Amino acid sequence: MLSMGHQGWITGRILLGYFLLAANIAVEKWLLEFYSLLEINFATAALFMILTAFQELLTQGSLRRIRPVSWKILLLISLLTLGAWHCFLSALSGLSVFEFGAMSLLSPVLMAMMAMLVLGERPSRWLWPAIILGMGGGWLMMQADWVGWSSGHHHAFMLGALLFASLRWITVKYAGERIPASAMIFWEPVLVLLLMGGIIDHLELWQKATPVLFSSAVLLFLSRQCLVRSYQAPVTKATSISALIYTKLGWTLLFGYWIWGSLPQPVEWLGVSLIILSSSLVVFGTSQKTKLN
Repeated sequence: MLSMGHQGWITGRILLGYFLLAANIAVEKWLLEFYSLLEINFATAALFMILTAFQELLTQGSLRRIRPVSWKILLLISLLTLGAWHCFLSALSGLSVFEFGAMSLLSPVLMAMMAMLVLGERPSRWLWPAIILGMGGGWLMMQADWVGWSSGHHHAFMLGALLFASLRWITVKYAGERIPASAMIFWEPVLVLLLMGGIIDHLELWQKATPVLFSSAVLLFLSRQCLVRSYQAPVTKATSISALIYTKLGWTLLFGYWIWGSLPQPVEWLGVSLIILSSSLVVFGTSQKTKLN
């Protein structure tokens, strides 16, 4: 009974993490109208690290738990975060919030492939049909706004972002509890901070900064708190956690309609249906294999 309650708490924390992530996407889409990609990433990384350090001081009384225990793992996570954040915002600049949320549903399929290659998780027989369906759904999402190859680079950025993000979460899962969650969360955006900080005009950013710019970082920070700790839990699987990302689709649809009044086209709904079916096959295959074991 205690185990079921603990599992329910972890599931609730994952769902909250994906809601906060959807809210972060909507805020960043709005911010792209006023700030550059580099400025948003820099402000997010800076506040992200400050909030993590402040939380540690408040709860632990010291910064001991955010020491770089393993530079190799932390540097790899930060490098993958740099690629993911850049590709995500590059994709978001040309996609609607709903399209962005729908394409992110391919995450479980990519996660299952990466888990198979990196973690050695044995794939179910449903993985390959899921990959085909996922590719078909992604292709239909691209067709909705297709105006030649020049319009496809936003979708390519999205696929690149999902690949980087999947590898990052696989690395987090591989590290497990050997590295404290606080250390992972703190050092995750350090390369983003250093690289973007060396490019942007700090004075110009300071003059036009608003509280909304920093709200994006707060939402992402809270989301990471939920998701990183859930990935580290030994009772969870990387594939099953990423499968719950489909709940983010509903929130991105709601935010997109509420803020921009946008609704998806029929072909996009068809693409989303294939992607959801693809993700469901991954979840079903994982649960069936768990029961057999």
